Amino acid sequence: MKKIGILFLMMTTSSVFASATNSGWTQVSWMGWGLASKYKNQNSETDKEISGNREMRLNSSLFHSSADYTIHSTHWNLKIQADLFASSGSKLTFYAGKNLYIETRYAGISFALGRIEEDTKRFSFRDWIDGTDGVVIRSDFGDKGRIRVDLFDFYTGYSLFEKDGFKNSILNTKQNHFDTKTEIGDFKSNPNEFRNRYRGGIVYHFDSEFFEAALKFQYLNFQNWGRYANDLGIENVSSGDKDYITHSTLELNGKWSWFRCFFSGILARGQDKTNWNQNRSASAIPISGEAVLVSLGISARGWSLDGFAFLPDRDRRNEQGEILELGFIGIGTAPSPVLTTTQSLDFYPSAWITDRGLEKQFSLQSGKRQSAWTGLNLEYKETVQRFRFYFASYFYLSESGNSGSLTMSKDSFQKGYFREILFQYLTYLPSEDERFSFSFLKVSLGSWMSDPSFGQREVFFQIQSGIVL
Repeated sequence: MKKIGILFLMMTTSSVFASATNSGWTQVSWMGWGLASKYKNQNSETDKEISGNREMRLNSSLFHSSADYTIHSTHWNLKIQADLFASSGSKLTFYAGKNLYIETRYAGISFALGRIEEDTKRFSFRDWIDGTDGVVIRSDFGDKGRIRVDLFDFYTGYSLFEKDGFKNSILNTKQNHFDTKTEIGDFKSNPNEFRNRYRGGIVYHFDSEFFEAALKFQYLNFQNWGRYANDLGIENVSSGDKDYITHSTLELNGKWSWFRCFFSGILARGQDKTNWNQNRSASAIPISGEAVLVSLGISARGWSLDGFAFLPDRDRRNEQGEILELGFIGIGTAPSPVLTTTQSLDFYPSAWITDRGLEKQFSLQSGKRQSAWTGLNLEYKETVQRFRFYFASYFYLSESGNSGSLTMSKDSFQKGYFREILFQYLTYLPSEDERFSFSFLKVSLGSWMSDPSFGQREVFFQIQSGIVL
Protein backbone atom coordinates (compact mmCIF):
# COMPACT_ATOMS: atom_id res chain seq x y z
CA MET A 1 0.00 0.00 0.00
CA LYS A 2 2.86 2.37 0.83
CA LYS A 3 4.51 1.72 -2.57
CA ILE A 4 1.24 2.43 -4.37
CA GLY A 5 0.88 5.69 -2.44
CA ILE A 6 4.41 6.79 -3.33
CA LEU A 7 3.86 5.97 -7.03
CA PHE A 8 0.60 7.94 -7.02
CA LEU A 9 2.37 10.88 -5.36
CA MET A 10 5.11 10.93 -8.03
CA MET A 11 2.64 10.66 -10.92
CA THR A 12 0.46 13.43 -9.50
CA THR A 13 3.34 15.83 -8.99
CA SER A 14 5.01 15.34 -12.40
CA SER A 15 2.53 17.66 -14.15
CA VAL A 16 2.04 20.09 -11.24
CA PHE A 17 5.78 20.90 -11.08
CA ALA A 18 6.50 20.95 -14.80
CA SER A 19 7.64 24.62 -14.69
CA ALA A 20 8.88 24.73 -11.07
CA THR A 21 12.31 25.66 -9.72
CA ASN A 22 14.23 23.10 -7.71
CA SER A 23 17.32 22.74 -5.56
CA GLY A 24 19.04 19.71 -4.12
CA TRP A 25 21.40 16.87 -4.94
CA THR A 26 21.68 13.24 -5.95
CA GLN A 27 24.29 10.96 -4.44
CA VAL A 28 25.57 7.76 -6.08
CA SER A 29 27.97 5.51 -4.20
CA TRP A 30 29.41 2.09 -3.51
CA MET A 31 29.07 0.81 0.05
CA GLY A 32 30.82 -2.08 1.74
CA TRP A 33 30.05 -3.27 5.25
CA GLY A 34 30.90 -6.10 7.59
CA LEU A 35 29.73 -7.46 10.93
CA ALA A 36 31.42 -9.83 13.37
CA SER A 37 29.64 -11.39 16.37
CA LYS A 38 31.10 -13.31 19.32
CA TYR A 39 29.01 -15.13 21.94
CA LYS A 40 29.98 -17.26 24.89
CA ASN A 41 28.53 -20.77 24.87
CA GLN A 42 26.13 -21.07 27.79
CA ASN A 43 23.95 -23.79 29.24
CA SER A 44 20.37 -22.76 28.46
CA GLU A 45 19.09 -24.23 31.74
CA THR A 46 21.72 -23.01 34.22
CA ASP A 47 22.85 -19.93 32.21
CA LYS A 48 26.45 -20.87 33.05
CA GLU A 49 29.33 -20.58 30.65
CA ILE A 50 30.52 -23.62 28.71
CA SER A 51 34.00 -23.75 27.20
CA GLY A 52 34.31 -22.25 23.74
CA ASN A 53 32.66 -19.42 21.83
CA ARG A 54 30.27 -19.04 18.96
CA GLU A 55 31.24 -16.63 16.21
CA MET A 56 29.64 -15.21 13.10
CA ARG A 57 31.03 -13.03 10.32
CA LEU A 58 28.92 -11.30 7.73
CA ASN A 59 29.95 -8.90 4.97
CA SER A 60 28.38 -7.48 1.86
CA SER A 61 28.58 -4.65 -0.65
CA LEU A 62 25.96 -2.70 -2.55
CA PHE A 63 25.32 0.22 -4.84
CA HIS A 64 23.42 3.02 -3.15
CA SER A 65 21.73 6.13 -4.45
CA SER A 66 20.04 8.84 -2.42
CA ALA A 67 18.29 12.07 -3.35
CA ASP A 68 17.35 15.25 -1.50
CA TYR A 69 15.39 17.81 -3.52
CA THR A 70 13.09 20.72 -2.76
CA ILE A 71 10.89 21.82 -5.66
CA HIS A 72 8.84 25.03 -5.60
CA SER A 73 6.05 26.35 -7.78
CA THR A 74 3.59 29.18 -7.30
CA HIS A 75 1.13 27.21 -5.20
CA TRP A 76 2.90 23.92 -4.50
CA ASN A 77 6.01 22.59 -2.77
CA LEU A 78 7.51 19.14 -3.18
CA LYS A 79 10.10 17.61 -0.86
CA ILE A 80 11.89 14.43 -1.99
CA GLN A 81 14.24 12.47 0.26
CA ALA A 82 14.70 8.83 -0.68
CA ASP A 83 17.17 5.94 -0.86
CA LEU A 84 17.54 3.22 -3.49
CA PHE A 85 20.03 0.38 -3.23
CA ALA A 86 20.88 -2.99 -4.74
CA SER A 87 23.32 -5.58 -3.43
CA SER A 88 24.77 -8.39 -5.52
CA GLY A 89 22.07 -10.84 -6.58
CA SER A 90 19.22 -8.88 -5.00
CA LYS A 91 16.45 -6.73 -6.36
CA LEU A 92 16.26 -2.96 -6.07
CA THR A 93 15.03 -1.81 -2.67
CA PHE A 94 13.42 1.57 -2.06
CA TYR A 95 13.24 3.46 1.23
CA ALA A 96 11.43 6.74 1.72
CA GLY A 97 13.63 9.27 3.49
CA LYS A 98 12.74 11.48 6.43
CA ASN A 99 10.58 13.66 4.17
CA LEU A 100 8.70 12.74 1.00
CA TYR A 101 5.62 14.88 0.51
CA ILE A 102 3.69 17.33 -1.62
CA GLU A 103 2.41 20.51 0.00
CA THR A 104 0.11 23.38 -0.93
CA ARG A 105 -0.60 26.65 0.90
CA TYR A 106 -3.78 28.63 1.24
CA ALA A 107 -4.40 31.66 3.51
CA GLY A 108 -1.33 30.97 5.62
CA ILE A 109 -2.13 27.29 6.14
CA SER A 110 -0.21 24.45 4.48
CA PHE A 111 -1.67 21.05 3.63
CA ALA A 112 0.88 18.24 3.17
CA LEU A 113 0.40 14.68 1.92
CA GLY A 114 3.10 12.02 2.31
CA ARG A 115 5.89 11.49 4.84
CA ILE A 116 6.63 14.52 7.04
CA GLU A 117 9.28 14.40 9.77
CA GLU A 118 8.45 15.86 13.17
CA ASP A 119 10.52 18.84 14.32
CA THR A 120 11.30 17.65 17.86
CA LYS A 121 14.09 15.95 19.83
CA ARG A 122 17.35 17.84 19.60
CA PHE A 123 21.08 17.37 19.95
CA SER A 124 22.01 13.90 21.26
CA PHE A 125 18.46 12.60 20.70
CA ARG A 126 18.21 13.56 17.02
CA ASP A 127 18.74 9.90 15.98
CA TRP A 128 15.39 9.09 17.62
CA ILE A 129 13.28 9.96 14.57
CA ASP A 130 9.53 10.04 14.11
CA GLY A 131 7.00 11.62 11.79
CA THR A 132 3.77 11.17 9.89
CA ASP A 133 2.95 8.94 6.93
CA GLY A 134 -0.29 10.59 5.98
CA VAL A 135 -1.89 14.06 6.08
CA VAL A 136 -0.51 17.08 7.97
CA ILE A 137 -1.78 20.65 8.37
CA ARG A 138 0.68 23.36 9.44
CA SER A 139 0.44 27.06 10.20
CA ASP A 140 3.05 29.61 11.29
CA PHE A 141 1.88 32.52 13.46
CA GLY A 142 5.24 34.29 13.57
CA ASP A 143 6.16 35.46 17.09
CA LYS A 144 3.15 33.62 18.51
CA GLY A 145 4.48 30.22 17.46
CA ARG A 146 3.45 27.58 14.99
CA ILE A 147 1.03 24.63 15.01
CA ARG A 148 1.14 21.25 13.33
CA VAL A 149 -1.87 18.93 13.18
CA ASP A 150 -1.39 15.31 12.10
CA LEU A 151 -4.83 14.46 10.73
CA PHE A 152 -4.02 10.91 9.73
CA ASP A 153 -0.91 8.79 10.15
CA PHE A 154 -0.64 5.18 9.03
CA TYR A 155 2.15 4.51 11.51
CA THR A 156 4.69 1.84 10.49
CA GLY A 157 7.64 2.57 12.78
CA TYR A 158 9.03 5.29 10.47
CA SER A 159 11.30 2.87 8.62
CA LEU A 160 14.51 4.42 7.18
CA PHE A 161 17.46 3.04 5.22
CA GLU A 162 19.98 4.01 7.91
CA LYS A 163 17.88 2.27 10.58
CA ASP A 164 16.48 -0.76 8.75
CA GLY A 165 18.35 -1.29 5.47
CA PHE A 166 20.28 -4.40 6.57
CA LYS A 167 18.16 -5.56 9.52
CA ASN A 168 16.29 -8.46 7.94
CA SER A 169 19.44 -9.82 6.28
CA ILE A 170 21.42 -9.68 9.54
CA LEU A 171 18.68 -11.13 11.75
CA ASN A 172 17.97 -13.94 9.31
CA THR A 173 21.67 -14.89 9.28
CA LYS A 174 21.91 -14.77 13.08
CA GLN A 175 18.75 -16.82 13.45
CA ASN A 176 20.16 -19.59 11.26
CA HIS A 177 23.72 -19.40 12.61
CA PHE A 178 23.04 -19.19 16.35
CA ASP A 179 19.60 -20.85 16.39
CA THR A 180 18.21 -17.98 18.48
CA LYS A 181 14.65 -18.14 17.18
CA THR A 182 13.14 -17.77 20.64
CA GLU A 183 14.85 -14.40 21.09
CA ILE A 184 14.76 -13.00 17.57
CA GLY A 185 11.22 -14.21 17.06
CA ASP A 186 9.19 -13.62 13.91
CA PHE A 187 10.99 -10.46 12.83
CA LYS A 188 9.47 -10.76 9.32
CA SER A 189 5.90 -11.07 10.59
CA ASN A 190 3.17 -9.67 8.33
CA PRO A 191 5.43 -7.39 6.23
CA ASN A 192 2.88 -7.30 3.42
CA GLU A 193 -0.31 -8.07 5.34
CA PHE A 194 -2.61 -5.11 5.83
CA ARG A 195 -3.61 -4.30 9.40
CA ASN A 196 -5.73 -1.38 10.57
CA ARG A 197 -4.32 1.34 12.83
CA TYR A 198 -4.62 5.08 13.18
CA ARG A 199 -2.47 7.80 14.70
CA GLY A 200 -3.16 11.51 14.98
CA GLY A 201 -1.75 14.39 16.96
CA ILE A 202 -1.12 18.08 17.46
CA VAL A 203 2.09 20.01 18.20
CA TYR A 204 2.56 23.63 19.27
CA HIS A 205 6.03 25.21 18.91
CA PHE A 206 7.24 28.49 20.33
CA ASP A 207 10.62 29.89 19.27
CA SER A 208 12.69 32.81 20.54
CA GLU A 209 16.32 33.81 20.21
CA PHE A 210 17.58 31.74 23.17
CA PHE A 211 14.66 29.45 23.97
CA GLU A 212 12.33 26.99 22.26
CA ALA A 213 9.37 25.10 23.68
CA ALA A 214 7.02 22.47 22.30
CA LEU A 215 3.84 20.83 23.53
CA LYS A 216 2.80 17.66 21.74
CA PHE A 217 -0.09 15.22 22.01
CA GLN A 218 -0.35 11.96 20.02
CA TYR A 219 -3.02 9.29 19.96
CA LEU A 220 -2.43 5.83 18.45
CA ASN A 221 -5.21 3.25 18.14
CA PHE A 222 -3.80 -0.22 17.39
CA GLN A 223 -7.10 -1.65 16.09
CA ASN A 224 -6.10 -5.13 14.78
CA TRP A 225 -2.37 -4.37 14.32
CA GLY A 226 0.36 -6.17 16.28
CA ARG A 227 0.74 -9.32 18.35
CA TYR A 228 -1.24 -7.92 21.32
CA ALA A 229 -4.10 -6.47 19.26
CA ASN A 230 -6.47 -9.40 19.79
CA ASP A 231 -5.72 -10.86 23.21
CA LEU A 232 -9.44 -11.46 23.73
CA GLY A 233 -9.51 -13.92 20.79
CA ILE A 234 -12.38 -12.26 18.93
CA GLU A 235 -12.32 -13.41 15.30
CA ASN A 236 -12.75 -11.20 12.23
CA VAL A 237 -12.89 -7.89 14.11
CA SER A 238 -11.01 -5.13 12.29
CA SER A 239 -10.98 -2.95 15.40
CA GLY A 240 -9.14 -5.59 17.48
CA ASP A 241 -9.19 -5.14 21.27
CA LYS A 242 -9.50 -1.35 21.06
CA ASP A 243 -5.98 -1.04 22.51
CA TYR A 244 -4.61 2.49 22.37
CA ILE A 245 -1.82 4.71 23.67
CA THR A 246 -1.34 8.45 24.00
CA HIS A 247 1.88 10.44 24.34
CA SER A 248 1.78 13.89 25.98
CA THR A 249 5.15 15.58 25.62
CA LEU A 250 6.76 18.78 26.90
CA GLU A 251 10.06 19.83 25.31
CA LEU A 252 12.32 22.72 26.35
CA ASN A 253 15.39 23.67 24.36
CA GLY A 254 17.80 26.45 25.32
CA LYS A 255 20.92 27.86 23.70
CA TRP A 256 23.03 30.76 24.92
CA SER A 257 26.46 31.55 23.52
CA TRP A 258 28.39 28.24 23.64
CA PHE A 259 26.05 26.50 26.11
CA ARG A 260 23.00 24.45 25.12
CA CYS A 261 20.51 22.24 26.92
CA PHE A 262 17.48 20.10 26.16
CA PHE A 263 14.77 18.63 28.40
CA SER A 264 11.77 16.51 27.52
CA GLY A 265 9.15 14.79 29.65
CA ILE A 266 6.79 12.24 28.10
CA LEU A 267 3.61 10.82 29.67
CA ALA A 268 2.37 7.58 28.08
CA ARG A 269 -1.24 6.60 28.84
CA GLY A 270 -3.56 3.98 27.39
CA GLN A 271 -4.70 0.39 27.76
CA ASP A 272 -3.92 -3.12 26.57
CA LYS A 273 -7.05 -5.27 26.70
CA THR A 274 -6.41 -8.77 28.02
CA ASN A 275 -8.19 -11.59 29.77
CA TRP A 276 -9.59 -10.98 33.25
CA ASN A 277 -7.21 -11.36 36.20
CA GLN A 278 -8.26 -11.35 39.86
CA ASN A 279 -5.36 -8.99 40.67
CA ARG A 280 -6.86 -6.28 38.44
CA SER A 281 -10.22 -4.58 38.71
CA ALA A 282 -10.73 -4.53 34.91
CA SER A 283 -10.04 -6.80 31.94
CA ALA A 284 -7.28 -4.52 30.68
CA ILE A 285 -3.75 -3.61 31.66
CA PRO A 286 -3.48 0.17 31.98
CA ILE A 287 -0.55 1.93 30.34
CA SER A 288 0.76 4.51 32.79
CA GLY A 289 4.34 5.39 31.89
CA GLU A 290 6.71 8.31 32.05
CA ALA A 291 10.12 9.06 30.58
CA VAL A 292 12.63 11.89 30.95
CA LEU A 293 15.21 12.99 28.36
CA VAL A 294 18.01 15.39 29.34
CA SER A 295 20.95 16.72 27.35
CA LEU A 296 23.58 19.30 28.36
CA GLY A 297 26.38 20.47 26.09
CA ILE A 298 28.66 23.07 24.60
CA SER A 299 29.11 24.17 21.00
CA ALA A 300 31.82 26.39 19.48
CA ARG A 301 33.89 26.70 16.27
CA GLY A 302 32.25 23.72 14.61
CA TRP A 303 32.73 21.45 17.63
CA SER A 304 29.96 20.23 19.93
CA LEU A 305 30.03 18.02 23.02
CA ASP A 306 26.85 16.75 24.71
CA GLY A 307 26.14 14.51 27.64
CA PHE A 308 22.70 12.92 27.63
CA ALA A 309 20.44 10.60 29.61
CA PHE A 310 17.12 8.83 29.02
CA LEU A 311 15.20 7.27 31.90
CA PRO A 312 11.82 5.49 31.56
CA ASP A 313 9.72 4.20 34.41
CA ARG A 314 9.06 0.49 34.97
CA ASP A 315 6.00 -1.75 34.90
CA ARG A 316 4.09 -1.91 38.17
CA ARG A 317 4.10 -5.51 39.36
CA ASN A 318 2.80 -7.47 42.32
CA GLU A 319 4.92 -9.74 44.51
CA GLN A 320 4.35 -12.67 42.10
CA GLY A 321 5.82 -10.63 39.23
CA GLU A 322 2.52 -10.16 37.38
CA ILE A 323 2.18 -6.88 35.49
CA LEU A 324 -0.55 -4.65 36.93
CA GLU A 325 0.33 -1.54 34.91
CA LEU A 326 2.59 -1.16 31.90
CA GLY A 327 5.34 1.44 32.16
CA PHE A 328 6.71 3.67 29.43
CA ILE A 329 6.28 2.63 25.78
CA GLY A 330 8.32 4.41 23.10
CA ILE A 331 7.30 5.41 19.57
CA GLY A 332 9.46 6.08 16.50
CA THR A 333 12.73 4.65 15.24
CA ALA A 334 15.33 3.01 17.45
CA PRO A 335 17.07 5.93 19.20
CA SER A 336 20.66 4.65 18.87
CA PRO A 337 22.91 5.75 15.95
CA VAL A 338 24.95 2.50 16.14
CA LEU A 339 24.21 -0.04 13.37
CA THR A 340 25.00 -3.09 15.52
CA THR A 341 22.53 -1.96 18.19
CA THR A 342 19.66 -1.03 15.87
CA GLN A 343 19.93 -3.59 13.06
CA SER A 344 21.73 -6.59 14.57
CA LEU A 345 20.96 -6.52 18.28
CA ASP A 346 17.57 -4.93 17.50
CA PHE A 347 17.47 -3.40 20.98
CA TYR A 348 15.22 -0.60 22.27
CA PRO A 349 15.58 0.92 25.79
CA SER A 350 11.91 0.35 26.65
CA ALA A 351 8.83 -1.42 25.42
CA TRP A 352 8.33 0.02 21.93
CA ILE A 353 5.90 0.39 19.06
CA THR A 354 7.87 -0.78 16.03
CA ASP A 355 6.84 -1.74 12.50
CA ARG A 356 5.32 -4.91 14.04
CA GLY A 357 3.18 -3.09 16.60
CA LEU A 358 3.67 -3.12 20.37
CA GLU A 359 6.71 -5.17 21.39
CA LYS A 360 8.00 -6.02 24.83
CA GLN A 361 10.79 -8.55 25.41
CA PHE A 362 13.09 -9.04 28.44
CA SER A 363 16.24 -10.16 26.62
CA LEU A 364 19.38 -8.67 25.15
CA GLN A 365 18.92 -9.88 21.56
CA SER A 366 15.79 -8.19 20.17
CA GLY A 367 15.13 -6.73 23.61
CA LYS A 368 12.49 -4.09 24.21
CA ARG A 369 13.04 -3.56 27.92
CA GLN A 370 13.14 -0.62 30.32
CA SER A 371 16.73 0.64 30.53
CA ALA A 372 18.50 3.82 31.54
CA TRP A 373 20.43 5.06 28.49
CA THR A 374 23.23 7.58 28.99
CA GLY A 375 26.35 8.68 27.17
CA LEU A 376 28.46 11.31 25.40
CA ASN A 377 28.35 12.63 21.84
CA LEU A 378 31.27 14.58 20.32
CA GLU A 379 31.00 16.09 16.84
CA TYR A 380 32.87 18.37 14.46
CA LYS A 381 31.19 19.88 11.41
CA GLU A 382 32.50 22.26 8.79
CA THR A 383 32.01 22.67 5.07
CA VAL A 384 33.77 19.55 3.79
CA GLN A 385 34.75 17.65 6.95
CA ARG A 386 32.52 15.80 9.44
CA PHE A 387 33.55 13.79 12.49
CA ARG A 388 31.52 12.03 15.21
CA PHE A 389 32.44 10.06 18.31
CA TYR A 390 29.62 8.54 20.35
CA PHE A 391 29.69 6.38 23.47
CA ALA A 392 26.73 5.19 25.56
CA SER A 393 25.67 2.63 28.17
CA TYR A 394 22.35 0.89 28.84
CA PHE A 395 21.57 -0.14 32.42
CA TYR A 396 18.64 -2.55 32.80
CA LEU A 397 15.93 -1.56 35.24
CA SER A 398 14.69 -4.11 37.77
CA GLU A 399 11.71 -6.24 36.73
CA SER A 400 10.80 -7.50 40.20
CA GLY A 401 7.77 -6.36 42.19
CA ASN A 402 7.74 -2.55 42.41
CA SER A 403 5.50 0.50 42.32
CA GLY A 404 6.47 1.33 38.74
CA SER A 405 7.51 4.86 39.65
CA LEU A 406 10.21 6.87 37.89
CA THR A 407 13.28 6.50 40.11
CA MET A 408 17.08 6.45 40.11
CA SER A 409 17.53 4.53 43.38
CA LYS A 410 20.26 1.88 43.40
CA ASP A 411 17.85 -1.01 43.98
CA SER A 412 15.84 -0.08 40.86
CA PHE A 413 18.69 -1.30 38.62
CA GLN A 414 19.86 -4.79 37.75
CA LYS A 415 23.52 -5.76 37.49
CA GLY A 416 23.25 -6.32 33.74
CA TYR A 417 24.23 -3.69 31.18
CA PHE A 418 25.78 -3.23 27.77
CA ARG A 419 27.73 -0.46 26.05
CA GLU A 420 27.96 0.87 22.52
CA ILE A 421 30.47 3.00 20.66
CA LEU A 422 30.58 4.71 17.25
CA PHE A 423 33.21 6.53 15.22
CA GLN A 424 32.33 8.26 11.94
CA TYR A 425 34.35 10.34 9.51
CA LEU A 426 33.05 12.01 6.34
CA THR A 427 35.00 14.13 3.88
CA TYR A 428 33.93 15.85 0.66
CA LEU A 429 36.44 16.51 -2.13
CA PRO A 430 35.61 19.23 -4.71
CA SER A 431 35.62 17.88 -8.25
CA GLU A 432 37.22 19.32 -11.36
CA ASP A 433 34.95 17.16 -13.48
CA GLU A 434 31.94 19.12 -14.74
CA ARG A 435 29.73 16.04 -14.55
CA PHE A 436 29.59 16.05 -10.74
CA SER A 437 30.18 18.54 -7.94
CA PHE A 438 31.91 16.49 -5.23
CA SER A 439 33.30 13.08 -4.46
CA PHE A 440 33.10 11.83 -0.89
CA LEU A 441 34.34 9.17 1.48
CA LYS A 442 32.54 8.05 4.65
CA VAL A 443 33.95 5.59 7.18
CA SER A 444 32.00 4.19 10.17
CA LEU A 445 33.22 1.86 12.91
CA GLY A 446 31.06 0.72 15.80
CA SER A 447 30.42 -1.93 18.39
CA TRP A 448 28.30 -3.03 21.32
CA MET A 449 29.64 -5.04 24.28
CA SER A 450 27.66 -6.79 27.00
CA ASP A 451 28.72 -7.03 30.63
CA PRO A 452 31.36 -9.74 31.36
CA SER A 453 28.80 -12.24 32.66
CA PHE A 454 27.32 -12.59 29.14
CA GLY A 455 30.55 -12.10 27.19
CA GLN A 456 28.83 -10.99 24.01
CA ARG A 457 30.15 -8.50 21.49
CA GLU A 458 29.55 -7.31 17.95
CA VAL A 459 31.69 -5.07 15.76
CA PHE A 460 30.86 -3.50 12.42
CA PHE A 461 32.54 -1.39 9.76
CA GLN A 462 31.04 0.54 6.88
CA ILE A 463 32.87 2.23 4.00
CA GLN A 464 31.02 4.38 1.49
CA SER A 465 32.55 6.19 -1.49
CA GLY A 466 30.81 8.02 -4.29
CA ILE A 467 29.93 11.26 -6.03
CA VAL A 468 27.41 14.07 -5.50
CA LEU A 469 25.62 15.28 -8.63
